[in-house]
Amino acid sequence: MRFTEHPERRHVVSEMHLRRFPRLALPAQAIQFARLLNDEERQAEGRALAEWPAEWMVEEARHKEGRWSDTIRMAWERHSEASTATLTLTGAAASPCSWSHPKDHERGRAIAWVETLPGRVIRATHIMLVADDASAAPLIEQAEFRASHLVSCHVAGGARMWSDFRIHDDGYGRLVIAANGLAPGDLARCVQRLQELGNYRNMALLGLPVAQAGWAAIDAIERQLDDTARRLHGSEQRDDDILADLSALTATRLALAGDSDFRMSATVAYAQIVADRLAELDARPIAGYPSLPDFIGRRFHPAMRTCSAFSARLHLIEERTAQFTALLRTRIETHIENQNARLLASMDRSARMQLRLQHLVEGLSAVAIGYYALGLLSYMLKAVEKVDHRFTATLALGVAAPVLPALMFLVMGRLRRRVISRDDKAVEEGA
Repeated sequence: MRFTEHPERRHVVSEMHLRRFPRLALPAQAIQFARLLNDEERQAEGRALAEWPAEWMVEEARHKEGRWSDTIRMAWERHSEASTATLTLTGAAASPCSWSHPKDHERGRAIAWVETLPGRVIRATHIMLVADDASAAPLIEQAEFRASHLVSCHVAGGARMWSDFRIHDDGYGRLVIAANGLAPGDLARCVQRLQELGNYRNMALLGLPVAQAGWAAIDAIERQLDDTARRLHGSEQRDDDILADLSALTATRLALAGDSDFRMSATVAYAQIVADRLAELDARPIAGYPSLPDFIGRRFHPAMRTCSAFSARLHLIEERTAQFTALLRTRIETHIENQNARLLASMDRSARMQLRLQHLVEGLSAVAIGYYALGLLSYMLKAVEKVDHRFTATLALGVAAPVLPALMFLVMGRLRRRVISRDDKAVEEGA
């Protein structure tokens, strides 16, 4: 190539060409398996496909096509969590038109090989394709469809389908399609849409058992949340105990969500594909028979609503648990703030008491210092009195007695204010 190609270009282009159903010369048969696989089964499937007894004509990572013989074609495709394997039988391989699979027939050997591929079968379908309603009549009789379950309608502009959508004794579901003049390409697309409709319907319905099993767990969580709400309203239990219970409920809800989120999300996606395929088939009812939309709407839509309700309840529980947790944390924080306020008030009272005691001690200290100063002064005054008999030491001491303590008190107060002023200035400079 004369240009630089994006590394994902071929992948995205090939994606648009997947899931093609071949044009078939009528009468024809098709057998398709849809399997769910885990990682180990994926690896085993890869080994089995590598041992395909014929040559692959198309071999890609997610899509393979090959021929077992001139009249038997094999197609394999890998999906997100499933794989489909489809055998199409034409000519001699499609005759006689029978629902049985004889082992000695080439068709029987091909079917037996496809049946042994790894994985858990979620849908297995045997399809008979004929030219018109008259050719379909004996096949419908041989199929032993249950009359009360038989669904029939026109699809894709003229073709007609019949099926009771039950699993028959051989493990297959059975489907009869009369082309009624539908062009080969249109018929191939019709069969492909019918198969995708059935495959994705079954895969979507895998969410129903998960939702039904989780419903009881949600009921239990809701009852515990109601009990928590009553305990929050009262004051009998400690907040720490209630918070521990809420944490346990959150862990339970997270575990339930972890077990179901993927399946519920997949169910929503598959249900949308089912709705799209049903709209594309443009099914038209036939008097006396339930149509394909009737069959899908009778149980599939209620099942999907159950799954949606389960997801909605799980989300609601998440919100309620978060609200209860936030409310409890707010209450705990309020209690802590109240305790801090009481502690600060107590500390303020203690500081005021210490300040009063300090002032008292300061006053007593001024008196004590004044007393000692008078004692020292008395010696000097008495010495002066000895020298000058006109001087009276007692009178001088009497005058100095109230002055010295007051002077000491003023000096100490001035010193205290100066120390406090320096301390405040240092705090401001530090800030």
